[in-house]
Amino acid sequence: MIGRFAMRGFSTAGKKKVGFFGLGNMGFSMMRNCISHGYEITAFDVNEDVLKKAEELGAKIAPDVKAAAIDKDICFTMLPNTDIVQETRYGSKGIFEHAKENALIIDSSTISPFASRKMAEEGEKLGLRIADAPVSGGVGGAANGTLTFMVGCKKDHFKDIEEFLKSMGQSIFHCGSPGTGQTSKICNNLMLAIQMIAVSEGLVLGEKLGIDPKILSKIIGTSTGSCWSLNSYNPRPGIMENVPSSNNYEGGFGVSLMKKDLSIVLDSAAEVNLDLKFGAKAIEYFHELER
Repeated sequence: MIGRFAMRGFSTAGKKKVGFFGLGNMGFSMMRNCISHGYEITAFDVNEDVLKKAEELGAKIAPDVKAAAIDKDICFTMLPNTDIVQETRYGSKGIFEHAKENALIIDSSTISPFASRKMAEEGEKLGLRIADAPVSGGVGGAANGTLTFMVGCKKDHFKDIEEFLKSMGQSIFHCGSPGTGQTSKICNNLMLAIQMIAVSEGLVLGEKLGIDPKILSKIIGTSTGSCWSLNSYNPRPGIMENVPSSNNYEGGFGVSLMKKDLSIVLDSAAEVNLDLKFGAKAIEYFHELER
């Protein structure tokens, strides 16, 4: 296995080397914050245009996953779904094959907690330190370096993982063993999806009944209906600046991603024989939005 036993631990001289995989709406800003905190980034993404932008910020560009993984202290993924994370980690050109021994392999995608746990078990057998570390805070949190990270990993790995994640976030929680970070994230997004629906319907109802949505938002923001979807991500255009609703709904957490996360929620619930009635209704709502 190329590079696996070349060195142990982090680089002892110069900047820590990071293979960064996934430069979407969230990942690009997260990578930029890593660069600003002194990490040496080698980036890979299937989008060549975004790689050019990354290079302009000081990142090295890799032609494939293998090249981005070799001789890195940390391999960090921020990818769309479980299948792509698995594809990036497995195989003769994947991260697991080419990461050096004792490297941190951190995934901040939102994926199945069961798949995440299995990948951690397999990665640990190869002498790698594996963590699932999904995030909350949205595009704004990624840009401002204020994300919340929910970390599932072995306890003795957390300190080094936390050190790296501080370059991108403010609140970093050790949730427990591998897979528990993903469990925290899907529970959060289940609640978020239902909140978003409730806030949207409540604001529409209030406006139809004659109250200014700005006034209604202020009232509810100090009342029992207060929540993040209302106070930090208000869905009604014109109430808050710098949120997707006031920018033609561009750049935010898309309906397709929420559907994906709710699918993970419902699949995970089925694994433990739990019937999530509101979760099932919520995914139906987001299906309707996308039509």
